[in-house]
Amino acid sequence: MADLVTLRNSLSSALSAAGRVVYAFPREQITPPALVLVPANPYLQPASISGAGNRINVRFDLTAIVGAADNQAALANIEALMLDTFDALPQGTSIIGGWSQPQIQEVSGQQMLTSSLIIELVTNT
Repeated sequence: MADLVTLRNSLSSALSAAGRVVYAFPREQITPPALVLVPANPYLQPASISGAGNRINVRFDLTAIVGAADNQAALANIEALMLDTFDALPQGTSIIGGWSQPQIQEVSGQQMLTSSLIIELVTNT
């Protein structure tokens, strides 16, 4: 069976290599600017079923989070984080759609500007 914890941690490490704070799972406390991996819908989807060579697609909502104290700075910060993320995604990562419209959300008890991107990886089970 695929080790999803290792997969999440590997993806988190690849994104962290670009100098960003990355959380491999949703946490109670998040310090911006950060990227958070959240299981997407569908999360696990069979790609090929053939005995020992089963493959599954694993999807994540990759959420970018920045502080929202200053609207102009927050928008510039999240745009930079979005663009940097494209460069940091490991080879073989598929992007489903594009970044969502930035919106204000409460994260860890604070107002943050967030945007999400669905990414997909293929792994063997």
